[in-house]
Amino acid sequence: MKVFSITLWLLFFRLLEISSWGQSYLRGKYREWIEDDDRVEVKSWYAETEIELQQGWSLDFLGTIDAWSGATPYGLPPSEASTENEWLLRVPEEIRKAGLFTLNKRTPNHDFSFEYGISDEPDYLSRSYAIKYSHKLAAETLILNSGLSLQDDSVKNFVGNFVEKKTPSISVGLARILDKFTSISFNFTYSWPSGYLSDPYKVIPANQRFIFLPEEVFLFEENRPDEREIFVLYFELSRYLDEFKIGTHLSYRFFQDNHALNGHTFHLETNRKFADKWMISPRYRFYHQNQASFYSPRIRNYETYMDSPDASSGPYYSADHRLSSFDSHTLGLKISYFLKDDLYVDAGYDRYFTDGKDGLTDKKVYPKANVFTVGLQWEY
Repeated sequence: MKVFSITLWLLFFRLLEISSWGQSYLRGKYREWIEDDDRVEVKSWYAETEIELQQGWSLDFLGTIDAWSGATPYGLPPSEASTENEWLLRVPEEIRKAGLFTLNKRTPNHDFSFEYGISDEPDYLSRSYAIKYSHKLAAETLILNSGLSLQDDSVKNFVGNFVEKKTPSISVGLARILDKFTSISFNFTYSWPSGYLSDPYKVIPANQRFIFLPEEVFLFEENRPDEREIFVLYFELSRYLDEFKIGTHLSYRFFQDNHALNGHTFHLETNRKFADKWMISPRYRFYHQNQASFYSPRIRNYETYMDSPDASSGPYYSADHRLSSFDSHTLGLKISYFLKDDLYVDAGYDRYFTDGKDGLTDKKVYPKANVFTVGLQWEY
């Protein structure tokens, strides 16, 4: 952990150093995700800055460091565990370091951005590339957006070899200012991942492998398709209620893939300022998901193809509870304090919980968590 702390401080001081170039803001945030029953714990540090250059150019940088540890379900049903926590896979602390660099060009009628991102952890290396374009119309009250991106990943598979995974995406959208109190935005994204799409840490249970041990449960690697199509629709409404001095933000997101997995996300947040220095922001998020076509938590009968799964032709199968039907709720509150007009700090707390809806998956696998955040923003 000592080396980790040194890395964080070097990143922080580097961001302060580049402020002399004409930086317009510096943001920092610390977040802890702590699941109940001593399961997963994630500590995250974020730092973000924007450097204003000349002739409409600017450079953004977002740095992230995550420390992940704990225990998570891996596919064995809790009812089949011979010890209390055998159905949980416990892993030592793992560090992920990521950076996102964005070069922006702004003109009176057009905006362009070019992104490069990298994320590195012991079993996963990801590089991402993106180009975005915006066209401003009607005195900038209507903005048309489009983008292309590619995520190029190298993933350690079930047997420990690094294999490839690629995710191209395209997006189109618009943002519209309706009046001085109201704005809306809409976005559509289509992506088509290919390559190794299974989770190397998830297994499926099967019995009847041997005639003389018909009830003995054996564990096999899951097998997800090596190609996927994902469609995402996103809508956002922001409205300032002048009579109550409250800002409201409402969003809805729907996604669907070609294996019956789909989900709906509703998010509501309000902001109310008090005494010029304080702002209170309650928030609520609801997510509903319908399960993937190849998900089942049941113990399967052994088949020979489980010894050498084929992600191109199938059959496909997974017992990962994240592919099941479930609801999740997040209820939280953030409090901000403005030290100056251009400097504020904030702290937030969220309670997250999930509930399985298929009537088959053991309720124990669904996590409940406390989420704590503290942050700072300094604008120039």
